[in-house]
Amino acid sequence: MEPKSFQFCFDISFEKNLNTYIPTAYIVENTTDIKYLDKKASKDVLESFGIVYENLESNTKKILTACESLKPDFIFKKFSAKIKSAKTIADLQKDSKIDFAIRQHLKFNLESFYNLIVKEQFPLSANMSAEKDFYRWRVNTTPLDFEPQIQFDKHEEGITYTLSLKENEISFLPMNKSVDILLDEPGWLVIDKKLGQLKDLNSKKLQPFLKKKSIEIPSKLVDNYFKNFIPEIAKKIDIDATGFEIELRDKIVSCTIQPVYDFFKNCYYLNLYFDYNGYSFDASKTKKTHSFVDFSIINEPKIIQFKRSADEALYTDKLLELGLIKIKNDLFGSNSEAEILDPYANIQFVIDHKEELESLGFIIQNLKLESKEIITDSHTVFASKEETKEDWFDIKIIISVGIFTINFSEIIPNIKSKERLFLLPDGNYFLIPLEWLSKYSSLAKLAKTENENLLLRKSNFTALDTISEIEDDVIQKAEYTTSDLLKATLRPYQIEGVKWLLGHFNSNLGACLADDMGLGKTLQTLAVLIAVQEQLGFTTKTSNFDLFANETTIEREPLKTLIVLPSSLVFNWYNEASKFTPHFSKMQYIGNDRKLLANRLASTDLIFTSYSIVHRDISILEKYDFRYLILDESQYIKNKNSKIFKAINKINTAHKIALSGTPIENSLDDLWSQMQFINPDILGTYNFFAENFKIPIEKKQDENSLAELKNLVQPYILRRTKEQVLKDLPKLTEQIYYCDMDPEQEKLYEQEKSKARNFLLKTDGTSPDKISIINTLMKLRQLSNHPKMVDQDSEIDSGKYIAVTNYLENLVKGKQKTIIFSSFVTNLNFYTDWCKENKIQYCEITGETPASKREQQVKQFQEKEEPLLFFISLKAGGVGLNITKASYVLFLDPWWNPFAEKQGVGRAHRIGQLNKVNVIRFISKNTVEEKIIKLQENKKLLSDSLLEESYINDEIEVNLKYILGS
Repeated sequence: MEPKSFQFCFDISFEKNLNTYIPTAYIVENTTDIKYLDKKASKDVLESFGIVYENLESNTKKILTACESLKPDFIFKKFSAKIKSAKTIADLQKDSKIDFAIRQHLKFNLESFYNLIVKEQFPLSANMSAEKDFYRWRVNTTPLDFEPQIQFDKHEEGITYTLSLKENEISFLPMNKSVDILLDEPGWLVIDKKLGQLKDLNSKKLQPFLKKKSIEIPSKLVDNYFKNFIPEIAKKIDIDATGFEIELRDKIVSCTIQPVYDFFKNCYYLNLYFDYNGYSFDASKTKKTHSFVDFSIINEPKIIQFKRSADEALYTDKLLELGLIKIKNDLFGSNSEAEILDPYANIQFVIDHKEELESLGFIIQNLKLESKEIITDSHTVFASKEETKEDWFDIKIIISVGIFTINFSEIIPNIKSKERLFLLPDGNYFLIPLEWLSKYSSLAKLAKTENENLLLRKSNFTALDTISEIEDDVIQKAEYTTSDLLKATLRPYQIEGVKWLLGHFNSNLGACLADDMGLGKTLQTLAVLIAVQEQLGFTTKTSNFDLFANETTIEREPLKTLIVLPSSLVFNWYNEASKFTPHFSKMQYIGNDRKLLANRLASTDLIFTSYSIVHRDISILEKYDFRYLILDESQYIKNKNSKIFKAINKINTAHKIALSGTPIENSLDDLWSQMQFINPDILGTYNFFAENFKIPIEKKQDENSLAELKNLVQPYILRRTKEQVLKDLPKLTEQIYYCDMDPEQEKLYEQEKSKARNFLLKTDGTSPDKISIINTLMKLRQLSNHPKMVDQDSEIDSGKYIAVTNYLENLVKGKQKTIIFSSFVTNLNFYTDWCKENKIQYCEITGETPASKREQQVKQFQEKEEPLLFFISLKAGGVGLNITKASYVLFLDPWWNPFAEKQGVGRAHRIGQLNKVNVIRFISKNTVEEKIIKLQENKKLLSDSLLEESYINDEIEVNLKYILGS
């Protein structure tokens, strides 16, 4: 971190109205030698230093807050609400309750102030003069204790009482030094420009000794004085005495273990206290003897002298044998840094080893923490789970500890704030075991509390994973046997995917299938829909015979599955469904006259529609109850504020699936939106999610929150990468991607097509020449790709361009090496321009690329991680290229000659290729491209020799009517 350009300094000066020393905060340029303080650390001054208060360290903020809270104006404002007539603090102090409250407020803030001064070593002065000459009045703030010593000398007239102080074993009389009393209890003093704490004594007791050495107590007052004064301090402070009878006590009666807080390390160590029948020695202190005067028998006072014994070592050795070590000042701790992360680790050690320690002779009663105690009784946990209505679990967790029974809902605030001390009804503490903070963390965040019962959404069942007392049996394993109705063979990983989706269907839980592109998410989904249909018994028509043997056929129930897709995929899905599941009734709910189809929505198995139509038609769609709602490319709903997200979530459905190769595109927000869709509120409201997961993970890189989030969503996302299932994949898969043309593009195409029909299919019996056929068909092919290929100034969009760039974007995100072929260099240029705009690296070979550069481009693509995209024009890439790194081959336009295409695929799919290759052909619907593909499929365009683009074989002439038909 760069050094700060500023530092905070403080001055304490006596404030008459409050009758105490009050601090003021100043700010100076950062320097080792501070001379004057001229700028108070007010809000405006901080801003002028460019300081953002929120960004300051936590202890700096605490000390500035304490200074602010101690200003007389602040105190007057805080306490004057009750007494409207009050004009000054003195007026408020007339009310004894308010006066007490003000004194408590001062004590609390001043104690915090002095502790922080010492802990952080902030520069401090006392009683600085009006010149603000800090250097003259600076006080040393090195941690320091002033230890009081009392001496009683008995003589005939009574007793002489002297009080002296010790600083680092050197005694002095307060009257011989300059002493300022800053705070009575706990005692804080400045003596000769040194700040220190007065141990075990209220500073008021020092007052008489600031002016004189000793006080005389006459005989008749002695008994009374000692009865009131001695019991309070004699147990803490060593007393020297002369003229008294002495009784020696040097046998250990018992040994107690107690925690001691280390302010600097923020943790508790263990300390031993040895009781010598009336006085306890603190094992960590060097003090060897203690005396006090016993006045229990009237007129026969005696000195009791306690003296430590060497037998103490027997106890310390027992602790070392248990595995504790001496940390410092004879305190004990476990030998690990863990206690710094967990302040209570050593206290936990005592609780865990209580019986063993007691058998070794230690007294383990309640462990004292300031004024409270931690109980050391062992605890038991009882937990159970019942399923309630509407997919909730009713969870009961009861903790018994000592005589108390705690309901888990009571400790939820502690689990959330990671505060291990739980306050019991008797005012003592139960120390929550450290592992509970992580074990119950998800449950505490996600459960709702109702009448002390915990309600947890069924979809949040993983929050119970860590609780061994509760069985986790929410998502059942589904059985699956392939059906004859599915016209495809599933690969092993696809069968696993179908079982997984079915398990979620049977458990009434949504799911997100997030397999890589090309692994067949569509096919897996269709297989699930058949399985669901068979499970529900909806596959056949059933016949009923009534008494009169009249046969009535009951139509089978429809599946009513709404599948929402990006517009460009509607036709592709429809096509795949026709191929793989021909028995399903299907409809495309798209187009301008779609509302005429609305009456079929309730009676169709599969309804395909687009996101934009759901958004426009939500008022129609929300009236239906769908059995299944399936989103493909579900990242379309990633923006929780978008209209499409809101519309999708209004659709009524019993079951949901999200399909996406990239469920998290930009930030965790995407994940929240998709989880909210498949299992509402599984990650809580968005604000809850941001506070508990997004901010801790994205801003603070918090590993625990990330692990918790993964655990919550893991049962609902199934993701397999290509690498994971390579052995199941065929060497080559081929797919046709049908693209809708832009409406304007379609209009233009239809105009050109009728011209072509009129020109080429003449009725006068003359056949057109080959060049005319080539040129006319070429123009139609160009229009199918992009209107700009025919007219570079055209403003019309290309449907295929949008589909291909979307596809490429996903491939780049998935880091897939891809070759893109086109027979038109101008077509490739649209995509290389798109790469430049989006700062995507690429390689390129066209007819113009010189041989030397070709080699360099291939090498770069083969050997480096990036570029991922390689654009090749058909003629340039036909022969001699070896590009085995690619796992995708995209054809932007079909060729008359299938053999030329095979050559293109062969560039990537050849010996030495470790990847499985996916071939995707982009075809504009209802164009010559679609006709060419059909002819190829029907083996009508055959050629085994690599033909020139300009060559037209007879089959094309023969099929001209079909190619130009509607």
